[in-house]
Amino acid sequence: MKYLYAILVIATFTLGLGIGALAGMPKDSVDLSTSTATSRALSFSPAKLSSTQKSEAIKPTQKELTLEGPVERDSPADWIEESQIEMRPDGVFIRVNNPQWAILADTNSMDPVFDAGSHLIQILPTRPEQIHVGDIVSYQSPAGYSIVHRVIEIGEDEEGWYAILKGDNNPQPDPWKVRFEWVRRVTVMVVY
Repeated sequence: MKYLYAILVIATFTLGLGIGALAGMPKDSVDLSTSTATSRALSFSPAKLSSTQKSEAIKPTQKELTLEGPVERDSPADWIEESQIEMRPDGVFIRVNNPQWAILADTNSMDPVFDAGSHLIQILPTRPEQIHVGDIVSYQSPAGYSIVHRVIEIGEDEEGWYAILKGDNNPQPDPWKVRFEWVRRVTVMVVY
């Protein structure tokens, strides 16, 4: 009997909520304000809800079919040989001489390859010939700070070897020729 009473109370409560919600619905349009907070600003914009608003039917759009495939891009050189990687039940062991850990600033210049929360494992190059187009290197800039960007061009001029670097998410390359003496490390792993 007490279960029947409990079911009756719940049913009455649910019915009351449903009728109350229907009775409380607006008959005219309602003006609301929405706010959006970002790291840069707070913006307010009006949002209109209307019971008389008609929605348009969704129309399919036709896209032109192209037969183009992926484009070959320069990738980092293969710095770690398969023989240096050991898969174990308790983890992965990678034999790398003198590994360095890179600490990243949150500049977004290398998005989507890595961001401030990523972990870069780098090694020290000993000769300019070891660095290839596509490699991601850390270098000490003339401005006095360390930059981690991708090599997009390698050349020689009257001063010797140089590389042009660019952040993958930057519209322009870095504004100087990077000399081998400026290069600190080459990225061999990105751990997410």
